[in-house]
Amino acid sequence: MSDLDERPASDDPWGGHASIYDRLFAPVTGHIARSMVTMVEQRLPDNAQLLDIACGSGALLMPAIELVERRRAAGGSEFVVGCDFSPGMLERAREKASRAYASDVFRCEVQDGQALSYGDASFDAAFSCFGIFLFEDRNAGWEEAARILAPGGVFATSTWMAPELNEMFRVQFAPVLETLPDRLTQNPTPPGWMLVAEAAALGAEVEQAGFVDVEVRPFHTHFVLPGVDDAWNAMLDNPAAGALIRQCDEAERTAVEDHFRRHLTAYAGGIDRPIVVEASCNILTGRKA
Repeated sequence: MSDLDERPASDDPWGGHASIYDRLFAPVTGHIARSMVTMVEQRLPDNAQLLDIACGSGALLMPAIELVERRRAAGGSEFVVGCDFSPGMLERAREKASRAYASDVFRCEVQDGQALSYGDASFDAAFSCFGIFLFEDRNAGWEEAARILAPGGVFATSTWMAPELNEMFRVQFAPVLETLPDRLTQNPTPPGWMLVAEAAALGAEVEQAGFVDVEVRPFHTHFVLPGVDDAWNAMLDNPAAGALIRQCDEAERTAVEDHFRRHLTAYAGGIDRPIVVEASCNILTGRKA
């Protein structure tokens, strides 16, 4: 049994997840985030003010700051704000950004993305890399992103594809779902621990919030976990999946772990082999009407 099995509850579970997230998952989300910034770079106005909603540990914030610095070197006055509801995640993003970039090009703020404190039309671009689609009220998240953007402002967000289209989800989550007792999978607490958004439905949601010229593109890359131990510890550490597993009794939890380990060992081709999977997501871009 891992020490994570008995980790106490926290008022900031995503902050508690920041270390493992940064080590194992930030490489793939960072690649996707950098691609999101690149997709809209040419659409940004001069002196653009950028907002990263649910910035986490800084996957998108870092390339956004890099873009701001390049444009400032050419005489612009761009600025980027990263916000998140998790103080722990936000502090990790702030520390990384502060080590790499001057403090006059960015700031980090604790914010609820469903009710941002910024005024209407405060920003020229808004991003959310695997953020808003996980909100309890994600329609409020889309609407807030539209509200804080100036007319014509650029928006980009990403969401994971469903397990049947996403090897990363199938490999990691299928063995857990197959073994968890029915009482946990039928009415999960927390709910929506594997929220995804199919492309057409995602586009319709975002358009309803006030965006136009919406495009949803599939994006595929690869993701590597060093081994089965890392994969299991990451599953337990995840604020949603881990919370479900910790609701199991000892026998149920042992069954989940045993099945998970057998499944990933077979997939990797051995207990000491890395786990290499394709990660598939949708990247949506649009602009404020």
